[in-house]
Amino acid sequence: MSLVKEVLLALPRVALLLPKLALDDRVSLRMRLALAGLAISIASPWDLIPDFIPVLGQLDDIMALLLLLDGTLNQVGDSVLLDHWTGEVETLRWLQRMARLASLWVPTRVKELLFGRAVAVGEKRLRDIVAARS
Repeated sequence: MSLVKEVLLALPRVALLLPKLALDDRVSLRMRLALAGLAISIASPWDLIPDFIPVLGQLDDIMALLLLLDGTLNQVGDSVLLDHWTGEVETLRWLQRMARLASLWVPTRVKELLFGRAVAVGEKRLRDIVAARS
């Protein structure tokens, strides 16, 4: 499959992952609830910060989207993801790296509340790697 086609199909494939993960018993209830809540938050017309406030109004939606992508691609077990992923594995790995990097600006405490304490350990390692490369 061509690279262009894989890139174009990446986000629809991630969207298709959500209902599959919601029905998979190998995904913890906490994770399923967190992902469902984030998806509802993105789709909902109501926001924590109203959209008419410039910049800040879009921040809660952006943070929810980044958390949803990071939670779906990086906080769910790899074997579960691979069982449900319909694209190339290389595309999944690329999406995982991009989601992890993009969500670095989301406070670790927020991720801990949603996904659990184990997130903080991986988050600290990733921040150390990024800082070492700078």
